[in-house]
Amino acid sequence: MRKLFLFIWLAGTSLAVFPQNQYSGFSQYMFNGLAINPAYAGSREAPCMSLMYKKQWAGIEDAPEAQTFSMHTPLKKQRVGVGVFLMREKIDIRNRTHAYLNYAYRFPLGNGIMSLGLKAGAFFEKQDMSRITLDDPDDPYFTLVPESAILPNFGFGMYYSTDRFYLGASVPLLTTYRIDTLSSGYKPSWDMADYNYFLTGGVLLVSSHVFKWKPSVLVKYQPASNSVQFDLNTSFILFNDFLWLGASYRTDIDNTGPAVVGIIEFQISDRLLIGYSYDYALSQMNHYLNGSHEIFMRYELFSKIRAHNPRYF
Repeated sequence: MRKLFLFIWLAGTSLAVFPQNQYSGFSQYMFNGLAINPAYAGSREAPCMSLMYKKQWAGIEDAPEAQTFSMHTPLKKQRVGVGVFLMREKIDIRNRTHAYLNYAYRFPLGNGIMSLGLKAGAFFEKQDMSRITLDDPDDPYFTLVPESAILPNFGFGMYYSTDRFYLGASVPLLTTYRIDTLSSGYKPSWDMADYNYFLTGGVLLVSSHVFKWKPSVLVKYQPASNSVQFDLNTSFILFNDFLWLGASYRTDIDNTGPAVVGIIEFQISDRLLIGYSYDYALSQMNHYLNGSHEIFMRYELFSKIRAHNPRYF
């Protein structure tokens, strides 16, 4: 158990450079685009609120968990979208609270809408080092880690969508932080090799009142580690859009190996969507890590969207 605890802590901490990986861990990212792309703000064409809760490795003490809240809306004449994204992460001894404001400039392009987005904010980092017992209390690898800090960050993205297609590209976090051995604090860095680059896309291939098929993909590239990660998803929309059934295959994330994901969503009304997903690891880590659970809810206020013209992205 002690080795597993240290594995979780080190995997979540990334002491040399962080934070860059938390945004890629959501299985239902396609329903909550603001989590990884500020240009998504306003794209639902109505005020939209989303809540998400994820519990990783259920049954493991101090396993990571996260809660998010987002709200975004188009403004007058639909040329501007604004939004707020909040996230709380708990990773063993660490707690992080993120708060970001998002701005998107939107304009017609071809048959769809192009959006250019920026976000700015910060996260509050706090960790309880007293919960770790070290053989060497003076080990600099641990003693240099500040117990709390407020770390500013910002990001940008692009998003294009039509009634049947979407494509997005983003760098959610443009500032990375390294441990400064001289000040025992965090030193900001803007090395592009440390960034995570996201590419997302999806298309509505089959459309009828009875059956719709919507495949989508998320690609994450990290130059410093020369790693490319994929999240391949397929969704089937049934019973006049009431039931969404999906499955995903995710390549290695955070050194825990590939995983498969099952997703179910219910469109309760034109405004309310609720969903659940379950992640199952395919590597040998599944002997130690139980599956991950994720719950999602989206509600649209004063929606102009009607059943005859719904939005699937």
